[in-house]
Amino acid sequence: MTGKADQMGGDLACDVLVIGSGGGALTAAITARKAGMNVIVAEKQDVFGGTTATSGGMLWIPGNHHSPAIEQRLGEPDSLEKVRTYILEEAGNYAEIDRIDAFLKYGPEMIAFLERETHVKFNGMEYPDYYFKNPNAAKTRSLIAAEYDAKKLGKHFKQLKRQLPQLLFLGFAIGSSVEMQQFFKAGRSPKAFIAVAGKMALHLVHTAIYGGARRVVRGGALITRLAQSCFELDIPILLNAPAKSLIKEGDVVRGAMVDGPNGPRRIMAKHAVILGSGGFPYDNKRRGEAYPSNAFDGTPRSVANPGNTGDGARMAEGVGGVFGNDVSNAGAWMPTSVQPDIAGPKGVWPHLVDRLKPGFICVTRHGKRFGNESCAYSSFVPQIIEATRGDAFGFCWLIGDKAAIDKWGMGRVRPKPMPRQHYIKSGYLVEAPTIAALAQKIDVDPTALVDTVQRFNGFAKQGIDPDFQRGADDYDAYQGDDESKWPNPCLGPLEKGPYYAIKMFAGEIGTFAGINVDKYARVIDQAGQPIQGLYAVGNDQKNVFGGSYPGAGATLGPSLTFGYVAGLHVSNQIKEEQQRSAA
Repeated sequence: MTGKADQMGGDLACDVLVIGSGGGALTAAITARKAGMNVIVAEKQDVFGGTTATSGGMLWIPGNHHSPAIEQRLGEPDSLEKVRTYILEEAGNYAEIDRIDAFLKYGPEMIAFLERETHVKFNGMEYPDYYFKNPNAAKTRSLIAAEYDAKKLGKHFKQLKRQLPQLLFLGFAIGSSVEMQQFFKAGRSPKAFIAVAGKMALHLVHTAIYGGARRVVRGGALITRLAQSCFELDIPILLNAPAKSLIKEGDVVRGAMVDGPNGPRRIMAKHAVILGSGGFPYDNKRRGEAYPSNAFDGTPRSVANPGNTGDGARMAEGVGGVFGNDVSNAGAWMPTSVQPDIAGPKGVWPHLVDRLKPGFICVTRHGKRFGNESCAYSSFVPQIIEATRGDAFGFCWLIGDKAAIDKWGMGRVRPKPMPRQHYIKSGYLVEAPTIAALAQKIDVDPTALVDTVQRFNGFAKQGIDPDFQRGADDYDAYQGDDESKWPNPCLGPLEKGPYYAIKMFAGEIGTFAGINVDKYARVIDQAGQPIQGLYAVGNDQKNVFGGSYPGAGATLGPSLTFGYVAGLHVSNQIKEEQQRSAA
């Protein structure tokens, strides 16, 4: 347990019960508490933070107060009309305009509120939107949580959910893009090596003294800042407290049945229950119903929080809520690979870097390229799904040459000089002296793969990809190699062996199908009417963008925004707007 609530047993009462402890849930809790509500947070696991704690910590919030400085520096002004058009065009027929307008209205307000009223701080980022071919895209709409000192949590330090171990370098969490570049260059640049060595030394000292890294970055920093604010506001976070069902009195949700170390108990909520349990990435039944048939074979390959098993959707359905699957993408897609000798989420790697760099291509089991390897992860996985439609299960092969893997690494394999033999031995990384030999090892037609690589190499040397336009927009270029000797920073030939391959799957960082809600995050029934006393935020609610992914942080941005909206609405802080809307 954290906070002051009794963890030993017996019923509890509060004004607002929040189920889950990710970014959206804690934002809802803080907002309601600041408005005078008595709030309890119930978390099913023995640590707090949810998927947010292991995320990139970026928020897509157009119009935030950090953006104008970047817009001025770039000479690229943004506007509400421009971003609204962009969202509506990308959401298409799945757009729910009133919810999109609520996101645009309350997102910037949420950022200002958190920076004014809590420990949360953000840094503005120059980062291209994901659909940059759209003329209404911009580079100024994303934020990232500022790094923090986790020891400020005091006694709660050990209850903070930590970063995924596979994403750490000897236990060190990499923060900024500048820092990431230092780590990539450490094997070939003395200056970068010295910088990395100094950071690693401090990290090892802190780990030895405190039992864990004090410096937290990205999603870990965001959760730490939110959690410390909760503790200072006397908001208890009950750990090992999974909610099992909602308590409904008449037409109003009044609380939840929650398990604890001494058995089930009721937590009654005078005003509302807010669901923020993280969606359904580990609910195999729901995945099988919501995902394309070739995107799920019964085994989740996800980097989402394993505690996110669809609890919120099941509880909402139990009191008349509706699970909405009318989205363009049921999952917040991420191409992933799995190390066969490591079970569960710890064995899963999200491919955020390698496939976008020169010297890598992706092919189907037939040895053919099928799309733009440098596009955003949310767009890349649908390309896998489409290219393997008709197969029982879709996957692709990521292929690179020695120069590429030496410089960038490949999946879990680190850049030179880190060893890679273990990954070859485990079967995760496939190595061969020639492309033809590699094809045979991965059961791909050698002639087809050799032809594909030769064709691609010609494109790379010319700097143009007529097949899939890789490297043709600002998003692609941003992800490329600014040190490349080739004309296009995203394209580089695969020229010298040995050659390597890793099998990639349709994974995700969260889910987009979810509970139907209105613009105030209230759960609605089959008739579209709000269920009194029940809200859903984060990945529990159906995605506000209709399953599209407009930019970096487009899961956390809406999550915190509608957490803020739910907290305001339940405490009557936007009552006047309701009255004006009804007039």
